[in-house]
Amino acid sequence: MGKKPSQEYRLDLGGTIIGFHCYPPPFAEFLGRWFDKPSATVPPHIDIELELVPHEEILHLPNTLLKTKTATGDGGFDISDGLFHGYFHPADKRGRIEVKAALAKGQLMRVMEQIFYQTFFSARTISGHQTVMIHSSAVIADGQGFLFVGPSEAGKTTVALNSNQHHVLGDEMNLVHFKPEGLILEGTPFNGAFRDKKPGSAPLRAVFLLNQAAEHALKPIGGAEAGSILAAEVVPPVGLAEVPTSQTVPDMVDTAARIIDKVPVVRLDFLPDPDFWSVIAKEYDLPLN
Repeated sequence: MGKKPSQEYRLDLGGTIIGFHCYPPPFAEFLGRWFDKPSATVPPHIDIELELVPHEEILHLPNTLLKTKTATGDGGFDISDGLFHGYFHPADKRGRIEVKAALAKGQLMRVMEQIFYQTFFSARTISGHQTVMIHSSAVIADGQGFLFVGPSEAGKTTVALNSNQHHVLGDEMNLVHFKPEGLILEGTPFNGAFRDKKPGSAPLRAVFLLNQAAEHALKPIGGAEAGSILAAEVVPPVGLAEVPTSQTVPDMVDTAARIIDKVPVVRLDFLPDPDFWSVIAKEYDLPLN
């Protein structure tokens, strides 16, 4: 029996390239439409066979994939009793993901995106990029990058919706690159509620910890508290062939500390209107639109 036909979609995440060889082949074109991003033209750092598996059972979705992930030996993994199943072999830069086909429909793609985060961390190790992924909203204003962070319902999408006078990178997942010249903020094609995002990157100027309040204000926050809030939104750096360990949370805390060491991290009290940009503009010498 011959090998199944596939079509490749190359996902570019801040210069880390993942080649997905999709079964059935039309899913590659679907990924391009979902991410609103053409397949990258440069060679991938890793190659992943990605197969949609037909099923009849009703799916039971975990709140987070990592909590139900187990290692099955020789680089293998299973998530939520077969919701995702596969392997990754770093030595030959190849792997396979089998995913229940229902996750390729509508907003269930947001669940599938979580396995792509893990794929990114496997590829990042090979690409050598010092890059982290943060659940956040991100905006470029006057050529400078601003990151807005907080737990679910904190207002990340509200920030994006009220920042249309600037360049919105996204309200779901963004990258921070650790470069010799400093921190660089870059968007990703992962999809939150705000779809009018644009790709781009800029030097990271500040991180705002979101707090819905009765007035707009920037307020200092202690390093320990800031680190705790920021670390909670750092995506766990767990690759495909890995499961969380006792070191995972300390690594997230260390990432937060490295960011706090490089740029201001302050609390942003805000209302759901664009005027919060006036207090940011005053503090960071931005032109008022």
